[in-house]
Amino acid sequence: MKEKKLGGRPKLASYQKRTKCFRVMFTENDYIYIQSKAQQAGLSVNEFCHQAAMGCEVGQRISPEMMSAIRDLSGIANNVKQIAHQMHIYGLEAVKQQCFSIISEVSRIITQVKNNNHDSED
Repeated sequence: MKEKKLGGRPKLASYQKRTKCFRVMFTENDYIYIQSKAQQAGLSVNEFCHQAAMGCEVGQRISPEMMSAIRDLSGIANNVKQIAHQMHIYGLEAVKQQCFSIISEVSRIITQVKNNNHDSED
């Protein structure tokens, strides 16, 4: 007897089978956008989402300490702008102490951020 050839693609090995599912909700506009991106890539929406999820790098959220440091640096930037304006009017000697104060504060914040980053990596 002749063996009947089975149609279709060969079965996947157990380690290649996708057995787990995530449910993700999108807005109507997001879904249309993803459909169009998948179509441009020549993929199904499922395969496009799978490849996008597997190929992306997710960064760590900014910690509250880091946000505080960013706010502090933003305030210092404003102070530097004001000091530069005063330097143009009164000269460097008149605002020298303010400059040293800002430099030490920026150094403190940078040290704090470095210490927080080293703590979070452990």
